[in-house]
Amino acid sequence: MRAEAGRVPDMSDLAARFAQLAGEYDSRKRAAIALVGRWDWYTWPGLDLRPLHFERGLLKAGRRLDVRPPVDRDALRIGFDAKGRAVVTEEYSGFLHGRLYYETFVHYDGDVVEAAHFDTGGPIYLHEYRFGDGLMRSAEMVARRGSGRESYAYTDGRISRVEIEHDGRATSVLTAEHDDGGLVRVVEVTGRRSEVRYERPPAGFDLDAACRTIEDACLTLIPDAVAGLVIDGPAARVALSYYRSDALSFEVHAATEDELVALAATDAQAAWSPAEFEAGTDVNLDDAASVRLVRQELALLNADDVYAAAGSEVGRRLLCAVAARLNLRDWSDTLPVADDFVVYPVDLELVDLERNLADCLPPDRFARLRKRGLL
Repeated sequence: MRAEAGRVPDMSDLAARFAQLAGEYDSRKRAAIALVGRWDWYTWPGLDLRPLHFERGLLKAGRRLDVRPPVDRDALRIGFDAKGRAVVTEEYSGFLHGRLYYETFVHYDGDVVEAAHFDTGGPIYLHEYRFGDGLMRSAEMVARRGSGRESYAYTDGRISRVEIEHDGRATSVLTAEHDDGGLVRVVEVTGRRSEVRYERPPAGFDLDAACRTIEDACLTLIPDAVAGLVIDGPAARVALSYYRSDALSFEVHAATEDELVALAATDAQAAWSPAEFEAGTDVNLDDAASVRLVRQELALLNADDVYAAAGSEVGRRLLCAVAARLNLRDWSDTLPVADDFVVYPVDLELVDLERNLADCLPPDRFARLRKRGLL
């Protein structure tokens, strides 16, 4: 099951072993479960041995739970051996009402560790991790749709460099900087492109104050974007459309009364759906002060409380505050607007629609919308 110690990893060898995994599910499961000394419940995304695996994606390792969470929440049950090493990971889906849908079995053999990942359709991936002096030196990965390799370098025992190779992608390099306080920055370089993947906020950084700065910037950026839209008649609605997981990346859409009437004749909610509006454009917040850092910190808030999605809620409230201020604005110098003109933020699935309208409109206007059967 393992490569010979000291031998250079052979991707073709790993690919051949991956091809055999379908017939090894039962034996790998039995062998791994036989080693389990205790089971613990964890929040998503659980645990991972690879250096910077979570930091590069602005995630945090899962938190141990005292009991299994409700079945409508994603959760992992992890089995540990007598040495405290994870040997079995079971992933349960909240969307599937607590059904088991992924399993990972880990085999330890000296300086080589092998992780086999399965779903109900069979093997998904096979990873081989190679260690030296207690530190992971490389990760070889073969999956259903490709393969890849990562190699790791350390400075004073702390991860400092990750070289990443994957099928069909340009090779990239992560560099990590540390100080006495821990991780300072993670930068990814791909070709001539450099991107900060993580940066520790400076001393005194105030997330609320940074959000207010972005809110103020939106009061100029959004009207400027709307002014560039081609709209056939007075605008009745301007929607700030976002994905629920990332409210600080959004588009602006506008619709006329005639459009809304036509949409409502088919489906009342379609008249609130920006995806159905003809006019739309992006809003680039990238030049707003601290926006990258704010997005990072909101993502980490989500990662820290995956059930409450705290960062997404902060982003949602920020857009509602922007819309509330824009609803008080005189739009006559930007574009003609209808009598019932409304600016509102909404996720593309319209899950947040009613509470967003309640948060960004005066109570009497929100009540009128409900009374007219528009919600």
